[in-house]
Amino acid sequence: MALEAYLLIGLAAFLVGFTKTSVGGVGILAVLLMALAIPGPASPGVLLPMLIMADIMAVLYYRRACDWKILLRLMPATLIGVALAWWFLDSFSGYDFGKLIGWVILAMLALDLLMNAGLRERLRGRGLTAIMGALAGAASMLANAAGPIFGIYLLQMRLSKAGFVGTRSWFFLLVNIAKLPFAIALGITTQSSLTLNLYYLPVILLGAALGKLVLEYINMKWFKILIRLAVLAAATRLIFG
Repeated sequence: MALEAYLLIGLAAFLVGFTKTSVGGVGILAVLLMALAIPGPASPGVLLPMLIMADIMAVLYYRRACDWKILLRLMPATLIGVALAWWFLDSFSGYDFGKLIGWVILAMLALDLLMNAGLRERLRGRGLTAIMGALAGAASMLANAAGPIFGIYLLQMRLSKAGFVGTRSWFFLLVNIAKLPFAIALGITTQSSLTLNLYYLPVILLGAALGKLVLEYINMKWFKILIRLAVLAAATRLIFG
């Protein structure tokens, strides 16, 4: 790989650690940076072990704050979504995976904007858990991009801040571990990619430490605007570049 690719992977690893201890939404930018560094279907498989390592750190910190009732209701539909997305990736070929990731990320960005515009106040009904679980599982398997969908669902539960972060941390740890056998079966997570992950573990740890340190100093409004603009630019480059 070229030097630029290694730098992009390093930045993605840093953002993975950063988002787990500070501001949600940064993880989508990490997905896009990894896709730019490693074109094709291998990029989610390389990113997946990084996410698991960062999830473990988040769970160690918030392990007692999880609402297990919510998690147990959500997981069956989520695993179905993971399996359906795996079937799609395994059964179909010839598509441009970079464009697929780009479109999935743009859909997640649109959901994030709709959520902030009041969509979460109108999401009600019996099917919410099943729909959100399946969508989160599919988006996670396709592009490691379930954050906005899960955020929409979890905000309905009126959890405390610690409960929100703890439940989110456990959810993504369990889902990402469940995805690992599928990623190995698809050949997108390999021994080589796992070795590459170990090299970037210190960068993930640095991102997590810095994220926790600077959280109270971040202007959330402007930070989220900058992240959304960066996500839009990177997704557009994947789709049209």
